[in-house]
Amino acid sequence: MNTTTIHISDILNSQRIDVAYYKDNIGNKNFFPLSRYVDIKGGKRIPKGKSFSSENTDYLYLRLSDIEDFECIDYSALKNISEELFNTLKRYEIKNEQIVFSIAGTIGRVFVIKNIPKGKRIILTENCAKLLPKNDAVFPDYIALLLNCSFVQKQIEQSRIQTTIPKIGLDRIAKLRIPEIPLTSIQQEIIGLYSKAQEARLKKNYEAKLLLNSIDDYLFDVLHIRKLSDNKKRKVALKQKVSSIIGGRLDPMQFHYERIEIVNRIKQGKWCRLKNVVNDVKAIINSLSQDNVYIGMENIDGSTGKYCPSKEKESISSAAKFKNGDILFPKLRPYLNKVHRALFDGCCSTEFHVFEAHDINPDFLTIVLRSNMILAQTKHLMTGNTLPRLQTTDIDNLIIPYPDIATQEDIVNTVFTIKNKAKRLKEEGDVLLDEAKQKIERMIIG
Repeated sequence: MNTTTIHISDILNSQRIDVAYYKDNIGNKNFFPLSRYVDIKGGKRIPKGKSFSSENTDYLYLRLSDIEDFECIDYSALKNISEELFNTLKRYEIKNEQIVFSIAGTIGRVFVIKNIPKGKRIILTENCAKLLPKNDAVFPDYIALLLNCSFVQKQIEQSRIQTTIPKIGLDRIAKLRIPEIPLTSIQQEIIGLYSKAQEARLKKNYEAKLLLNSIDDYLFDVLHIRKLSDNKKRKVALKQKVSSIIGGRLDPMQFHYERIEIVNRIKQGKWCRLKNVVNDVKAIINSLSQDNVYIGMENIDGSTGKYCPSKEKESISSAAKFKNGDILFPKLRPYLNKVHRALFDGCCSTEFHVFEAHDINPDFLTIVLRSNMILAQTKHLMTGNTLPRLQTTDIDNLIIPYPDIATQEDIVNTVFTIKNKAKRLKEEGDVLLDEAKQKIERMIIG
């Protein structure tokens, strides 16, 4: 039987006495605590009684749930806060070249903040910590790469606090064991290797994105629907008969030129209203069992419509049931294009409108609902400023093209071919990055 001697100082430093921890980390004896190289600061929640601003300001609030691509953050997707609230929380500001470390929910997500828009200032959520290198000889990008290595991520997993929402305390982050930081020239070499692989991956992703964007042009072309040109998105006085608006909406967006124009162009061919080819699913449950798979808005990739599972189980007060083959259409922020066709039975956020297709190819319908001909309609039908959403009646009355079934099937086959090519490109990019990460980890450990 193999035995290992653990010094009392190791137990005091790690505050761990379980066998698994020392079994997995016995090879880290020549490592040093992370706090040797960085200072660790917490973020801050929005104070009780305060809320986000409904207007655009120079002050933003960073939440992980608002970020889709951590390598290239879309700052326009972050919530705005007032100057007054920013000044209250100013000590929790996050700046360029500072490291973000997620500490609640999906813990251990580590990335470096870059390219904050000029004039913008950002407050960091309480669910993250910021890591500040103690001197110029420690590069933020190197620390981020180091903390994303598997041997550190394993420590992070072991150090989390087992509560309803998994957490890791700042004190436990400080005690993470890492190899000695090498000379700046070696750090730069490793950062350069990663940047080169990331650039290759981004190139593959860009090629995939071009392919996915081509789907919309193909769809308009094969259905003989003329696209709207930007110079035609103008203000037009539209006359409506009283009979056409009785019992309906009276707001100007209902009769916006762009929406009316795209509807008219679809109606030049065979068409129908969405409600004529779907049956609504209205089964709401008030609690989830351990076996239920739950889909939230954050679980759907807006660029592909694919389901991306969460690592952690969330506490949900209510949900809508769906079955394999049902279509989930977002009522909240439909411009994010989180339309999804389910591939299994489960439950989803009540912010999805759930329906099953009939008398129409469900894959064709999903493709259409993700197209600009639908986005052009929905973006002028949303109500509310802070949380813009669609009413169920507006979704039911969306105008969709309705060609013969053979044409629908041809469109589905072509679109699936395009998507598969895009998927392969993304996978090739991911392989390049994974290979670089493995090489980096070997270089770091030595």
